[in-house]
Amino acid sequence: MHIATINRPLSVSVPEAQRLLGFKDPKIIYRLVREGKLRARKTGRVWIVSYASLVAYAEGEDE
Repeated sequence: MHIATINRPLSVSVPEAQRLLGFKDPKIIYRLVREGKLRARKTGRVWIVSYASLVAYAEGEDE
């Protein structure tokens, strides 16, 4: 296991994903999930977004 990955969460909430990517509106996160650019799962009434997919999107690897 790489040391840098130890403190990274497996997933984050939509508001946290919005904050991490610097978006003003959480609807953008939901749109990116629908478009398949972010991986997410609904747990009860809450969506959780894969942290790894956030990193990949931010680094331009979603294409």
